[in-house]
Amino acid sequence: MIALVTGCTGFIGSILTEKLVEEGWQVHCLVRKTSSLEYLQNQPVNLLYGDISSSSLELFSGVIGEITHVFHIAGVTKAVRPEHYFQTNGLNTCHLLQACALHAKRLRRFIYLSSLAAAGPSPDGSPGREGDAPHPVSMYGRSKLEGEICCAKFKSQLPITIIRAPVVFGPRSRDLLQYLKPLKRGIRLRFRQDSNLLSLVHVHDLVRGILIAAVHPKAPGETYFIANPEPYTWSQLFDSIAKLVNRKTIPITIPLWMLSLAAALSGLYSKLSGKPGMLNFDKLDEIRNRFWVCSTEKVREQLGFTTSMSLAEGLRQNIDWYLQNGWL
Repeated sequence: MIALVTGCTGFIGSILTEKLVEEGWQVHCLVRKTSSLEYLQNQPVNLLYGDISSSSLELFSGVIGEITHVFHIAGVTKAVRPEHYFQTNGLNTCHLLQACALHAKRLRRFIYLSSLAAAGPSPDGSPGREGDAPHPVSMYGRSKLEGEICCAKFKSQLPITIIRAPVVFGPRSRDLLQYLKPLKRGIRLRFRQDSNLLSLVHVHDLVRGILIAAVHPKAPGETYFIANPEPYTWSQLFDSIAKLVNRKTIPITIPLWMLSLAAALSGLYSKLSGKPGMLNFDKLDEIRNRFWVCSTEKVREQLGFTTSMSLAEGLRQNIDWYLQNGWL
């Protein structure tokens, strides 16, 4: 089988690429000339230098004509300007779908990696389901939903499957690192939102689920949440991390107004530097909602998929990788 992978230099995309190679796929990676190829070194993949614009994709029409699968993993979770979310997550998805509709005559599956943010939070704590009306609360979520809307437009022409991921953790994830560093110093940051519920998935489980959806006959035209069946509170997550790093911690409560101040300062830094910060008002809109939980019933019943990695096991693997690679 022949795959085209976007976002293959990033956290999820690089691990997916390694798994595809391991399973004997022929892999084409769409990369920018400015992208770091750290995780693709020594991987037998074909690098296509370009971006997901109509003109760039037309240059690769021959390759697109050969592929059997597309894994559209590329996207932005943080951006300096709002339009960057919609350009990357929405419009570029439409460009790739259009190119496939024109040239990918051998295509068996188009996987679009979306997000729980596209569906929005649960209003009452009950797990969200794929058939619920989406109500994203952030620009990121709305832009990922735009990508899903693009997929719906090509549903009759292409075998598309949408995967909605919640919070993803594992080796190479930088998001978890910001919480680990204070814990290593004995500081346990507490938020008013510590009782909030969230669904999680380890990147290896997510990749395994993506690959099952890529070949399962029931998957075309469907949308699936892939997550651990049980949600966790922030307190449970932080307590598990503190236990694994073997640190007694001093709790320091961070009120919401302080997070708002941090978001404002981060936004100012982004405007001055041209680089997105870790926290912004868009992310704060997500933090203010209590329940980011989703049901895994559909993916279990239709595709026979369940996650295999416990929270403790996944965090242990994540922390070990940080230590081995000098990140922590």
